[in-house]
Amino acid sequence: MSDGKQLDYETEESAEQQQHVPRDDGNDLPIKEGAVFGAIAVVATYLTHLLLTAISTAQTSPIAASVGAGGDASVVVTEMVASWKAAGWSYLSVFGTGFEADGEAAVLGNAPNHGAAFATSAFSMSTLVLFLATIGGIVAAGYAVAKYTDADDAGDAAKAGVTVAVPYLAFAAIVALVMTQTYSEVPTVATLIGTEDAGVQGLAYGDYLNDAQDTVSTDVEFGPSMTDAVLYAGIIVPAILGAVGGLLTQPRDALETVMAKVQ
Repeated sequence: MSDGKQLDYETEESAEQQQHVPRDDGNDLPIKEGAVFGAIAVVATYLTHLLLTAISTAQTSPIAASVGAGGDASVVVTEMVASWKAAGWSYLSVFGTGFEADGEAAVLGNAPNHGAAFATSAFSMSTLVLFLATIGGIVAAGYAVAKYTDADDAGDAAKAGVTVAVPYLAFAAIVALVMTQTYSEVPTVATLIGTEDAGVQGLAYGDYLNDAQDTVSTDVEFGPSMTDAVLYAGIIVPAILGAVGGLLTQPRDALETVMAKVQ
């Protein structure tokens, strides 16, 4: 009997201990959920850029120029930048990411032979669509993860929304690392170097072309700035807009918090 009572006592004690095991109180960040919703937003946004960039590329003609002089002259038709690369450039440019040409500061408009739809015109319909898709996707993802995790208040909702920045950070780093273009043809290299008013400052003809300027001696690599991509497209903008999206699930609580701070 004593063994039975002892066993029952130990069982009850074990149950009580289990009841006192610390549980998740809801304050932990929903990293997994944020990663899922953020990844969906990233993929959907990039595909939108890819579609419009492909359309823009189909309407863009590559550079054709005469290279050489006299009987040695020949017409060179250069290659277009692949749509999947240009789409990545278009995507990052929405976040204010800068670009580089062999380490020199550049802008997206400096890159020849690309069909990045975002660079077509400052007020074009494609520009507006891409901007709204990119920014709106982050806000929507932040809203979705806060709603899915049933955030209790504005603070928790904002924290949940910030977690969507994780896949944005990973994608921004991948784009900056992989989506670069090497220009090795005389017309495109000459276009990149350009003039003092139109071209990449810091690049000199003598460093990349021979004296006759009919042969490329050194290729030029053009691509997004890794620092800008990670900082703006991977951390700052996604975190802020993700938090805004999360706050949209708790508008009253967020407003009351702001008013309390003001007063």
